[in-house]
Amino acid sequence: MSKPLEEQIHDLKDKLARAAHERDEYRKLYELASIELERLRRHIFGQKAEHVDPGQMQLAFDAIVQMLAGAAAPTGAAAPTDASTPADADAPSSPEGGGAAPAGASCGGDKGRRTTPHGRQKLPEHLPVERIELLPPEARDERATDMVRIGEEVSETLEWRPASFVRLQIVRPKFATQGEPEAGVVIADVADSPIPRSLAGPGLLAHVLVSKYGDHLPLHRQEKIFERQGVHLARSTLCGWVGSCAEVLGYLVEAMAKDALSAHCIAIDATGVLVQAKDKCRRGHFWVLVADRDHVLFRFTPRHNQDGPKTFLRGYKGYVQADASSVYEELFRTEQVTEVGCWAHCRRRFFEAMSSDKERAMTALGFIHQLFAIDKATKELPPSRRTEQRRSRAQTVLDALRAWLDREELLVLPRSPIAGAIGYARNQWTALTRFLEDGRLRLDNNRSELELRREALGRKNWIFVGSDDGAEWNATIVSLIASCALHQLDPWAYLRDVLILLPSWPRERVIELAPKSWKQTLEHTDARQRLAASPWTWAAPAPLAA
Repeated sequence: MSKPLEEQIHDLKDKLARAAHERDEYRKLYELASIELERLRRHIFGQKAEHVDPGQMQLAFDAIVQMLAGAAAPTGAAAPTDASTPADADAPSSPEGGGAAPAGASCGGDKGRRTTPHGRQKLPEHLPVERIELLPPEARDERATDMVRIGEEVSETLEWRPASFVRLQIVRPKFATQGEPEAGVVIADVADSPIPRSLAGPGLLAHVLVSKYGDHLPLHRQEKIFERQGVHLARSTLCGWVGSCAEVLGYLVEAMAKDALSAHCIAIDATGVLVQAKDKCRRGHFWVLVADRDHVLFRFTPRHNQDGPKTFLRGYKGYVQADASSVYEELFRTEQVTEVGCWAHCRRRFFEAMSSDKERAMTALGFIHQLFAIDKATKELPPSRRTEQRRSRAQTVLDALRAWLDREELLVLPRSPIAGAIGYARNQWTALTRFLEDGRLRLDNNRSELELRREALGRKNWIFVGSDDGAEWNATIVSLIASCALHQLDPWAYLRDVLILLPSWPRERVIELAPKSWKQTLEHTDARQRLAASPWTWAAPAPLAA
C-alpha cells in the first residue's frame, strides 16, 4: 500500500510544480497585457508624457533611501541626503513647507500661482502698416470746413494679404557702338540659376522645399494650392525641381557631415519609414545625428542594421550618445568612439513597469529624478566647474541607486517588466554614468528624438516616400531646415540665398554656407557682393518695417 501512496504524492508534487510554473507564466502574460493596455489607453485617451505625481514618488523614494542608509551605516557607505542632493529641488512645496504638495495643489489660490496676463495681444512691431481713415458724415459734407481735427483714436486689426506669384522679367538690353559695327553687340551675362533652363526662381524653389519638408505639405497638395492661385504647376514638375535642388544642396550637406566629425558629442537615433514598391511598401529608416550645437544631419538607409551608424561616423573620435539598440554595437566595438547612455530611455522602462510593480518603479523614478534635478541645478555653470559639481553631487545618488538595483534584481520575478527595467539599468550602467566624465555631456538623448519628430510628423502627411532617391532628397533638405532652426534662421530666406550663391560658390569654401556659419558669411564682402549682384535678390521683397 505504501508504494502507490508514494507515487500519488510524487504525482501531486509534479502537478503542483507544473501549476506553479503555469501560474507564473500566466502572471507574466497578464502583466505584459496590462502594460500594453495601459500604453494604448494613454496613447488614445491620455497624455503621452511620462508624468508622475511627485508626492507619491517622493514617499516611495524616501523609504528606500532610509533603508539603504541604515544598511550602509556600518560599512561607512553614504546615502543621498538633503545636504548632498537637492531631494526636493523640483517638487512643489506645500503651503506649510512640510514636504511635497499633493497633486493638483498648485491649482488653488496659493501666492506662488503664475497668473496669466489679460488684455488684448499687442501686434508685432515689424509688420507693415496700412492706415484706413473713417470720417464721420459731418466731416465729409459742406460742414467739414467748420470742423477742426483735434485728435484721433486708433484701433489695430491683424489682417491677411494672400501671397502671390510674380512674373519676373529679367531684361538684358543690347548695345552697339555708333560708327563701329565691327565692335559687335554688348549684352549683360545671363544670371546664374539654381536649375539651368528652369521656369522657377530661387524664391519659388525655396518656398516649395520649405512647404514640403518644413510644413509637411506633399507636392499634390501644393499643386492644388497653386491652382487656387491661378498657376498650374504639375506635381511632376515640382518633383523635378525638388530633385535638382537636392542635388545642388547635397554638396553643402556633405560638407556639414564632414565638419560634424570634429564635434565633441554626436547624438544619434533612427525611425522607420515606408518606401513605395511595386507589390507593397518596404521598410526603410531615417537617421538623425545632432553634432553639438553645430549641425543637425539626417541620413537614410534601406535597412536598419549596423552598417548605417558605422558608415555615418567612420573616422569620428569622440562621444556618441544613443539608446541601447544592437545596431550600435559594431560602432562602439570597432570605431574610436565612447558610448554615452540615455537616462530618459532608462526612465521610460520604469515608467512602463508601474502598472505591474508600482512601488519599485516609483523608487527607481525617484532616484532618476534626483539625477535630473542635480543636472538642472548645475546647468548654468562653466563646463569644468559643472563637471566637478555634478560628479560630486550625483555620485552619491548613483551609488545608492546601484545598491538598490543589485538588491532588487534578486527579488523581482524574472522576465517581468520591472526585471527588464532593472536589467537595462544594470547592463547599461557604464554608459549611463558616462556623464560624470564631462560637464558638456547630457543625461538624455532627447535632442535627437525631438529632431526625429520632423520625420514622424511628415510621415503622417505623406505616408511613404516614393523611392530611395526621394528619401535621400528628404534627408538632404530636412538637414538644412533643422539646422536653420538650431541657429534661429528663417529657412525660406536662407534656402533662397543659398540657392542663389551655390552655383558660382567655390566648392572648397562650401562649408561657409552652412547654417552654422551663415551669419558670419553674410558679414563678408564676398557674399554680400554676390547677393547684391544677383537679379534674384533685386526682386526679393523689401524688409518688413513698421
